[in-house]
Amino acid sequence: MKTVFKYAAAVIVMLAVFGQTFATFAQSSLSQAGKIWYDDGFLYVNIINEGVLIINNFDPKAPKKVGFIQIPGNVDIAVRGNIMYANSHQDLVALDISDLNAIRELRRIPAVFTHRPRPGAWDANTIAWRTGNDLQNIIRNAFGRFGLVGGNNGIGIMGNTFGVNSNPLVMSAAPTAKAPANRPTGGGKGGSMACFVLMDDFLYAIDSRDLLVFSIRNAASPELIGQKIPVNSDIETLFGYENRLFVGSQSGMYIFNATERTRPQLEGTYRHVRSCDPVVVEGQYAYVTLRNGSDCGGNVNQLDVIDISNPSRPQKVRTYPMTNPHGLGIDNGLLFICDGRDGLKAFDASNPRAIKQIAHFTNIQTYDVIPNNHRKILMMVGGNKITQYDYRDPFKLAELSVLDLSSTSDIQAVNR
Repeated sequence: MKTVFKYAAAVIVMLAVFGQTFATFAQSSLSQAGKIWYDDGFLYVNIINEGVLIINNFDPKAPKKVGFIQIPGNVDIAVRGNIMYANSHQDLVALDISDLNAIRELRRIPAVFTHRPRPGAWDANTIAWRTGNDLQNIIRNAFGRFGLVGGNNGIGIMGNTFGVNSNPLVMSAAPTAKAPANRPTGGGKGGSMACFVLMDDFLYAIDSRDLLVFSIRNAASPELIGQKIPVNSDIETLFGYENRLFVGSQSGMYIFNATERTRPQLEGTYRHVRSCDPVVVEGQYAYVTLRNGSDCGGNVNQLDVIDISNPSRPQKVRTYPMTNPHGLGIDNGLLFICDGRDGLKAFDASNPRAIKQIAHFTNIQTYDVIPNNHRKILMMVGGNKITQYDYRDPFKLAELSVLDLSSTSDIQAVNR
Protein backbone atom coordinates (compact mmCIF):
# COMPACT_ATOMS: atom_id res chain seq x y z
CA MET A 1 0.00 0.00 0.00
CA LYS A 2 2.88 2.37 0.79
CA THR A 3 4.28 1.69 -2.69
CA VAL A 4 0.94 2.61 -4.28
CA PHE A 5 0.81 5.93 -2.43
CA LYS A 6 4.45 6.57 -3.27
CA TYR A 7 3.77 6.24 -7.00
CA ALA A 8 0.55 8.24 -6.69
CA ALA A 9 2.45 11.06 -5.01
CA ALA A 10 5.06 10.93 -7.75
CA VAL A 11 2.39 11.21 -10.44
CA ILE A 12 0.80 14.17 -8.69
CA VAL A 13 4.13 15.98 -8.43
CA MET A 14 4.86 15.29 -12.09
CA LEU A 15 1.45 16.61 -13.14
CA ALA A 16 1.95 19.62 -10.90
CA VAL A 17 5.13 20.47 -12.77
CA PHE A 18 3.35 20.08 -16.11
CA GLY A 19 0.45 22.13 -14.74
CA GLN A 20 2.72 25.07 -14.01
CA THR A 21 4.29 24.75 -17.45
CA PHE A 22 0.89 24.72 -19.17
CA ALA A 23 -0.29 27.62 -17.00
CA THR A 24 2.43 29.78 -18.51
CA PHE A 25 1.40 28.60 -21.98
CA ALA A 26 -2.22 29.45 -21.19
CA GLN A 27 -1.46 33.13 -20.99
CA SER A 28 -1.18 33.31 -24.78
CA SER A 29 -3.14 30.28 -25.99
CA LEU A 30 -6.89 29.70 -26.10
CA SER A 31 -8.87 26.53 -26.64
CA GLN A 32 -11.99 25.90 -28.73
CA ALA A 33 -14.16 28.77 -29.94
CA GLY A 34 -17.89 28.41 -29.34
CA LYS A 35 -20.85 30.79 -29.52
CA ILE A 36 -20.80 34.35 -30.84
CA TRP A 37 -22.63 37.61 -30.12
CA TYR A 38 -22.55 40.91 -32.02
CA ASP A 39 -23.42 44.28 -30.50
CA ASP A 40 -22.64 47.89 -31.36
CA GLY A 41 -19.58 47.23 -33.53
CA PHE A 42 -18.03 44.62 -31.23
CA LEU A 43 -17.98 40.87 -31.71
CA TYR A 44 -17.89 38.61 -28.65
CA VAL A 45 -16.66 35.03 -29.02
CA ASN A 46 -17.05 32.42 -26.31
CA ILE A 47 -13.96 30.30 -25.74
CA ILE A 48 -15.55 27.15 -24.37
CA ASN A 49 -15.33 26.93 -20.56
CA GLU A 50 -12.65 29.67 -20.45
CA GLY A 51 -14.28 33.02 -21.16
CA VAL A 52 -15.00 35.61 -23.83
CA LEU A 53 -12.74 37.10 -26.49
CA ILE A 54 -13.70 40.67 -27.47
CA ILE A 55 -13.12 41.82 -31.05
CA ASN A 56 -13.33 45.38 -32.37
CA ASN A 57 -15.24 44.83 -35.62
CA PHE A 58 -15.84 48.40 -36.76
CA ASP A 59 -13.77 47.56 -39.83
CA PRO A 60 -14.65 43.97 -40.79
CA LYS A 61 -11.72 43.95 -43.20
CA ALA A 62 -9.35 44.40 -40.26
CA PRO A 63 -10.92 43.07 -37.02
CA LYS A 64 -8.81 43.48 -33.88
CA LYS A 65 -8.76 41.48 -30.66
CA VAL A 66 -9.01 43.96 -27.82
CA GLY A 67 -9.48 41.84 -24.72
CA PHE A 68 -10.22 38.51 -23.13
CA ILE A 69 -12.43 38.06 -20.07
CA GLN A 70 -11.65 34.86 -18.22
CA ILE A 71 -14.91 33.32 -16.95
CA PRO A 72 -14.64 29.73 -15.71
CA GLY A 73 -17.27 27.40 -17.15
CA ASN A 74 -18.56 29.96 -19.63
CA VAL A 75 -20.49 28.80 -22.72
CA ASP A 76 -23.20 31.47 -23.17
CA ILE A 77 -23.20 35.26 -23.45
CA ALA A 78 -25.42 38.23 -24.28
CA VAL A 79 -24.39 41.87 -24.44
CA ARG A 80 -26.35 45.10 -24.34
CA GLY A 81 -24.36 48.30 -24.33
CA ASN A 82 -21.81 48.18 -21.53
CA ILE A 83 -23.31 45.16 -19.73
CA MET A 84 -22.41 41.56 -20.51
CA TYR A 85 -24.53 38.69 -19.21
CA ALA A 86 -22.73 35.37 -19.03
CA ASN A 87 -22.95 32.03 -17.34
CA SER A 88 -20.12 30.94 -15.09
CA HIS A 89 -20.85 27.25 -14.67
CA GLN A 90 -24.34 27.32 -13.06
CA ASP A 91 -24.27 31.02 -12.11
CA LEU A 92 -25.50 34.04 -14.07
CA VAL A 93 -23.15 37.02 -13.86
CA ALA A 94 -23.62 40.61 -15.03
CA LEU A 95 -20.40 42.43 -15.92
CA ASP A 96 -19.58 46.07 -16.53
CA ILE A 97 -17.42 46.04 -19.69
CA SER A 98 -17.31 49.80 -20.28
CA ASP A 99 -13.61 49.83 -19.42
CA LEU A 100 -11.73 46.81 -20.72
CA ASN A 101 -8.94 47.47 -18.26
CA ALA A 102 -11.29 47.36 -15.28
CA ILE A 103 -13.97 44.72 -15.80
CA ARG A 104 -16.37 44.70 -12.83
CA GLU A 105 -18.75 41.99 -11.69
CA LEU A 106 -22.00 43.81 -10.92
CA ARG A 107 -24.22 40.93 -9.87
CA ARG A 108 -24.10 37.16 -9.57
CA ILE A 109 -27.13 34.87 -9.26
CA PRO A 110 -25.71 31.58 -7.99
CA ALA A 111 -26.79 28.07 -9.06
CA VAL A 112 -29.60 29.32 -11.30
CA PHE A 113 -28.78 27.05 -14.24
CA THR A 114 -29.46 23.83 -12.38
CA HIS A 115 -29.00 21.57 -15.35
CA ARG A 116 -25.56 22.73 -16.42
CA PRO A 117 -22.31 20.95 -15.51
CA ARG A 118 -21.28 21.75 -11.97
CA PRO A 119 -18.10 23.75 -11.21
CA GLY A 120 -15.02 21.66 -11.85
CA ALA A 121 -16.88 19.08 -13.92
CA TRP A 122 -14.88 17.58 -16.77
CA ASP A 123 -17.45 17.39 -19.55
CA ALA A 124 -17.22 16.80 -23.27
CA ASN A 125 -16.74 20.50 -24.04
CA THR A 126 -13.61 20.89 -21.89
CA ILE A 127 -10.45 21.12 -23.96
CA ALA A 128 -8.12 19.21 -21.66
CA TRP A 129 -4.32 19.51 -21.68
CA ARG A 130 -4.40 22.81 -23.52
CA THR A 131 -4.18 25.17 -20.55
CA GLY A 132 -2.87 25.08 -17.05
CA ASN A 133 -6.30 25.74 -15.55
CA ASP A 134 -7.89 22.85 -17.44
CA LEU A 135 -5.09 20.52 -16.38
CA GLN A 136 -5.35 21.63 -12.78
CA ASN A 137 -9.13 21.11 -12.76
CA ILE A 138 -8.67 17.58 -14.07
CA ILE A 139 -6.12 16.80 -11.39
CA ARG A 140 -8.36 18.16 -8.63
CA ASN A 141 -11.38 16.26 -9.88
CA ALA A 142 -9.43 13.03 -10.37
CA PHE A 143 -7.58 13.05 -7.05
CA GLY A 144 -9.63 15.40 -4.84
CA ARG A 145 -12.31 12.78 -4.19
CA PHE A 146 -9.60 10.62 -2.61
CA GLY A 147 -8.37 13.47 -0.42
CA LEU A 148 -5.00 13.64 -2.18
CA VAL A 149 -5.34 17.24 -3.38
CA GLY A 150 -7.85 20.06 -2.89
CA GLY A 151 -11.27 19.63 -4.46
CA ASN A 152 -13.62 22.11 -6.08
CA ASN A 153 -12.97 24.79 -3.48
CA GLY A 154 -9.80 25.67 -5.41
CA ILE A 155 -7.48 24.98 -2.46
CA GLY A 156 -4.74 22.51 -3.21
CA ILE A 157 -1.18 21.96 -4.25
CA MET A 158 -1.86 23.16 -7.80
CA GLY A 159 -2.39 26.73 -6.66
CA ASN A 160 -5.53 27.45 -8.69
CA THR A 161 -6.86 30.82 -7.52
CA PHE A 162 -10.47 30.23 -8.55
CA GLY A 163 -11.82 29.47 -5.08
CA VAL A 164 -15.50 29.27 -4.35
CA ASN A 165 -15.64 32.73 -2.83
CA SER A 166 -13.10 34.37 -5.12
CA ASN A 167 -13.85 36.61 -8.09
CA PRO A 168 -12.96 34.50 -11.13
CA LEU A 169 -12.87 37.33 -13.66
CA VAL A 170 -9.52 38.33 -15.05
CA MET A 171 -9.09 40.79 -17.90
CA SER A 172 -6.26 40.73 -20.41
CA ALA A 173 -6.18 43.99 -22.33
CA ALA A 174 -3.65 46.33 -23.83
CA PRO A 175 -3.25 49.95 -22.59
CA THR A 176 -6.19 52.25 -23.22
CA ALA A 177 -6.98 53.91 -26.51
CA LYS A 178 -10.05 55.52 -28.04
CA ALA A 179 -12.55 53.54 -30.07
CA PRO A 180 -14.06 55.04 -33.26
CA ALA A 181 -16.84 57.53 -32.61
CA ASN A 182 -19.04 56.46 -35.52
CA ARG A 183 -20.30 53.22 -34.03
CA PRO A 184 -22.96 51.36 -35.97
CA THR A 185 -26.17 50.56 -34.14
CA GLY A 186 -28.87 47.97 -34.47
CA GLY A 187 -28.99 46.03 -31.23
CA GLY A 188 -27.32 42.88 -29.97
CA LYS A 189 -27.68 39.55 -31.71
CA GLY A 190 -26.45 36.04 -31.07
CA GLY A 191 -25.91 33.13 -33.41
CA SER A 192 -28.31 30.21 -33.84
CA MET A 193 -26.42 28.15 -31.24
CA ALA A 194 -27.25 30.71 -28.55
CA CYS A 195 -28.93 29.87 -25.23
CA PHE A 196 -29.46 33.55 -24.32
CA VAL A 197 -31.92 35.93 -26.01
CA LEU A 198 -32.58 39.61 -25.21
CA MET A 199 -36.09 40.95 -25.76
CA ASP A 200 -37.00 44.43 -24.51
CA ASP A 201 -36.11 44.54 -20.81
CA PHE A 202 -35.81 40.79 -20.43
CA LEU A 203 -33.14 38.16 -20.79
CA TYR A 204 -34.38 34.69 -21.71
CA ALA A 205 -32.09 31.75 -21.12
CA ILE A 206 -32.14 27.96 -21.16
CA ASP A 207 -30.16 25.19 -19.58
CA SER A 208 -30.70 21.63 -20.80
CA ARG A 209 -34.24 21.42 -19.35
CA ASP A 210 -35.75 24.77 -18.40
CA LEU A 211 -36.58 28.18 -19.83
CA LEU A 212 -35.72 31.05 -17.47
CA VAL A 213 -36.83 34.68 -17.52
CA PHE A 214 -34.69 37.49 -16.06
CA SER A 215 -35.73 41.10 -15.74
CA ILE A 216 -32.96 43.50 -16.85
CA ARG A 217 -34.90 46.71 -16.36
CA ASN A 218 -32.08 47.50 -14.00
CA ALA A 219 -29.42 46.31 -16.44
CA ALA A 220 -26.72 46.08 -13.81
CA SER A 221 -28.81 43.89 -11.53
CA PRO A 222 -30.73 41.13 -13.34
CA GLU A 223 -33.47 39.36 -11.39
CA LEU A 224 -34.96 35.93 -11.97
CA ILE A 225 -38.69 36.33 -12.62
CA GLY A 226 -41.14 33.67 -11.47
CA GLN A 227 -40.50 29.96 -11.66
CA LYS A 228 -38.37 28.12 -14.18
CA ILE A 229 -40.46 26.85 -17.09
CA PRO A 230 -39.88 23.13 -17.73
CA VAL A 231 -39.49 22.33 -21.45
CA ASN A 232 -37.81 18.96 -21.96
CA SER A 233 -34.66 17.14 -20.89
CA ASP A 234 -32.75 17.71 -24.14
CA ILE A 235 -33.12 21.40 -25.10
CA GLU A 236 -30.10 23.08 -26.69
CA THR A 237 -30.73 26.42 -28.42
CA LEU A 238 -32.92 29.51 -28.12
CA PHE A 239 -33.96 31.95 -30.86
CA GLY A 240 -36.16 35.02 -30.50
CA TYR A 241 -38.35 36.38 -33.30
CA GLU A 242 -40.92 39.12 -32.84
CA ASN A 243 -42.99 38.04 -29.81
CA ARG A 244 -41.98 34.38 -29.83
CA LEU A 245 -39.20 32.19 -28.50
CA PHE A 246 -38.13 29.11 -30.42
CA VAL A 247 -36.40 26.42 -28.40
CA GLY A 248 -34.37 23.83 -30.33
CA SER A 249 -33.99 20.40 -28.78
CA GLN A 250 -32.67 17.00 -29.75
CA SER A 251 -36.21 15.78 -30.35
CA GLY A 252 -38.08 18.80 -31.65
CA MET A 253 -38.72 22.56 -31.71
CA TYR A 254 -40.86 24.29 -29.06
CA ILE A 255 -42.66 27.56 -29.76
CA PHE A 256 -43.36 29.90 -26.84
CA ASN A 257 -45.54 32.99 -27.09
CA ALA A 258 -43.75 35.74 -25.15
CA THR A 259 -46.27 38.52 -25.72
CA GLU A 260 -46.58 38.60 -21.96
CA ARG A 261 -42.87 38.98 -21.40
CA THR A 262 -42.74 37.64 -17.86
CA ARG A 263 -44.77 34.50 -18.61
CA PRO A 264 -43.95 32.81 -21.94
CA GLN A 265 -46.59 30.22 -22.83
CA LEU A 266 -45.98 27.06 -24.84
CA GLU A 267 -47.87 27.53 -28.09
CA GLY A 268 -46.80 24.67 -30.34
CA THR A 269 -44.31 21.83 -30.87
CA TYR A 270 -42.66 20.40 -33.97
CA ARG A 271 -41.28 16.89 -33.50
CA HIS A 272 -38.39 15.43 -35.50
CA VAL A 273 -36.04 12.45 -35.36
CA ARG A 274 -33.45 12.61 -32.59
CA SER A 275 -30.68 14.95 -33.70
CA CYS A 276 -28.93 18.23 -32.84
CA ASP A 277 -31.26 21.08 -33.70
CA PRO A 278 -30.52 24.83 -33.97
CA VAL A 279 -33.30 26.97 -35.45
CA VAL A 280 -33.76 30.41 -37.05
CA VAL A 281 -36.99 32.10 -38.11
CA GLU A 282 -38.06 34.66 -40.69
CA GLY A 283 -41.62 35.53 -41.60
CA GLN A 284 -43.88 32.49 -41.48
CA TYR A 285 -41.10 29.91 -41.73
CA ALA A 286 -38.64 28.30 -39.35
CA TYR A 287 -35.43 26.67 -40.57
CA VAL A 288 -34.02 23.79 -38.56
CA THR A 289 -30.76 21.93 -39.22
CA LEU A 290 -30.44 18.33 -38.08
CA ARG A 291 -27.12 16.52 -37.89
CA ASN A 292 -25.54 13.30 -36.72
CA GLY A 293 -22.04 12.52 -35.44
CA SER A 294 -22.54 13.99 -31.97
CA ASP A 295 -23.93 13.03 -28.57
CA CYS A 296 -27.38 14.05 -29.84
CA GLY A 297 -27.75 10.71 -31.63
CA GLY A 298 -29.65 10.22 -34.87
CA ASN A 299 -28.40 9.51 -38.36
CA VAL A 300 -29.74 12.37 -40.48
CA ASN A 301 -28.07 15.44 -41.98
CA GLN A 302 -30.66 17.81 -43.38
CA LEU A 303 -32.44 21.14 -43.35
CA ASP A 304 -36.12 21.14 -42.45
CA VAL A 305 -38.29 24.07 -43.52
CA ILE A 306 -41.34 24.46 -41.26
CA ASP A 307 -44.46 26.52 -41.87
CA ILE A 308 -45.28 28.32 -38.59
CA SER A 309 -48.13 30.48 -39.90
CA ASN A 310 -50.23 28.58 -37.35
CA PRO A 311 -47.77 28.38 -34.41
CA SER A 312 -49.94 25.88 -32.57
CA ARG A 313 -49.62 23.43 -35.48
CA PRO A 314 -46.23 23.86 -37.19
CA GLN A 315 -45.94 21.82 -40.38
CA LYS A 316 -42.83 20.67 -42.23
CA VAL A 317 -43.02 21.66 -45.89
CA ARG A 318 -39.63 20.64 -47.29
CA THR A 319 -36.45 18.78 -46.38
CA TYR A 320 -33.08 19.43 -48.02
CA PRO A 321 -30.07 17.08 -47.69
CA MET A 322 -26.91 18.43 -46.03
CA THR A 323 -23.48 17.05 -45.15
CA ASN A 324 -23.21 17.85 -41.41
CA PRO A 325 -25.11 21.11 -40.76
CA HIS A 326 -24.51 23.17 -37.63
CA GLY A 327 -25.51 26.82 -37.13
CA LEU A 328 -27.47 28.94 -39.59
CA GLY A 329 -28.64 32.49 -40.16
CA ILE A 330 -31.13 34.30 -42.38
CA ASP A 331 -31.56 37.86 -43.64
CA ASN A 332 -34.36 38.91 -45.99
CA GLY A 333 -34.61 35.58 -47.80
CA LEU A 334 -30.86 34.90 -47.86
CA LEU A 335 -30.12 31.77 -45.84
CA PHE A 336 -26.63 30.85 -44.62
CA ILE A 337 -25.84 27.36 -43.36
CA CYS A 338 -22.66 26.20 -41.64
CA ASP A 339 -22.40 22.70 -43.10
CA GLY A 340 -19.61 21.62 -40.76
CA ARG A 341 -16.60 20.25 -42.63
CA ASP A 342 -18.37 20.92 -45.96
CA GLY A 343 -18.00 24.66 -45.47
CA LEU A 344 -20.34 27.64 -45.71
CA LYS A 345 -23.36 27.53 -48.01
CA ALA A 346 -25.66 30.38 -49.03
CA PHE A 347 -29.18 29.82 -50.34
CA ASP A 348 -31.83 31.93 -52.00
CA ALA A 349 -34.76 31.26 -49.66
CA SER A 350 -37.09 33.92 -51.05
CA ASN A 351 -39.37 30.96 -51.76
CA PRO A 352 -38.88 28.81 -48.64
CA ARG A 353 -40.56 25.86 -50.32
CA ALA A 354 -37.98 25.82 -53.11
CA ILE A 355 -34.66 27.18 -51.84
CA LYS A 356 -31.67 27.29 -54.20
CA GLN A 357 -27.96 27.21 -53.36
CA ILE A 358 -26.17 30.26 -54.72
CA ALA A 359 -22.73 30.11 -53.06
CA HIS A 360 -20.44 27.54 -51.44
CA PHE A 361 -17.17 28.19 -49.62
CA THR A 362 -15.28 24.90 -49.22
CA ASN A 363 -12.14 23.77 -47.37
CA ILE A 364 -13.19 25.50 -44.13
CA GLN A 365 -14.66 24.21 -40.87
CA THR A 366 -17.88 26.01 -39.95
CA TYR A 367 -19.89 26.21 -36.72
CA ASP A 368 -22.19 29.26 -36.50
CA VAL A 369 -22.97 32.57 -38.19
CA ILE A 370 -24.47 35.99 -37.52
CA PRO A 371 -25.73 37.96 -40.54
CA ASN A 372 -25.78 41.68 -39.74
CA ASN A 373 -28.63 43.09 -41.79
CA HIS A 374 -27.56 46.72 -41.25
CA ARG A 375 -24.04 46.32 -42.59
CA LYS A 376 -24.64 43.23 -44.78
CA ILE A 377 -21.67 41.55 -43.14
CA LEU A 378 -21.74 37.85 -42.32
CA MET A 379 -19.65 36.84 -39.29
CA MET A 380 -18.84 33.13 -39.13
CA VAL A 381 -17.04 31.14 -36.44
CA GLY A 382 -15.45 27.77 -37.10
CA GLY A 383 -12.09 26.05 -36.90
CA ASN A 384 -10.99 28.56 -34.23
CA LYS A 385 -11.32 31.39 -36.73
CA ILE A 386 -13.69 34.27 -37.41
CA THR A 387 -14.26 34.62 -41.15
CA GLN A 388 -16.29 37.54 -42.49
CA TYR A 389 -18.08 38.06 -45.79
CA ASP A 390 -19.70 40.98 -47.58
CA TYR A 391 -23.11 39.85 -48.83
CA ARG A 392 -24.47 43.05 -50.34
CA ASP A 393 -24.53 41.09 -53.59
CA PRO A 394 -25.71 37.64 -52.43
CA PHE A 395 -24.61 36.05 -55.70
CA LYS A 396 -21.08 37.33 -55.22
CA LEU A 397 -20.22 36.85 -51.54
CA ALA A 398 -16.81 38.38 -50.92
CA GLU A 399 -14.48 37.25 -48.15
CA LEU A 400 -13.34 40.26 -46.13
CA SER A 401 -11.07 38.85 -43.41
CA VAL A 402 -9.99 35.81 -41.43
CA LEU A 403 -9.01 36.21 -37.76
CA ASP A 404 -7.24 33.45 -35.83
CA LEU A 405 -8.79 33.04 -32.37
CA SER A 406 -6.29 30.59 -30.87
CA SER A 407 -3.99 33.20 -29.29
CA THR A 408 -4.25 36.25 -27.05
CA SER A 409 -0.72 37.45 -27.81
CA ASP A 410 -2.01 39.83 -30.49
CA ILE A 411 -4.54 41.69 -28.33
CA GLN A 412 -4.37 45.38 -29.29
CA ALA A 413 -5.04 48.63 -27.47
CA VAL A 414 -8.59 49.94 -27.52
CA ASN A 415 -11.42 50.92 -25.20
CA ARG A 416 -15.06 50.16 -25.85
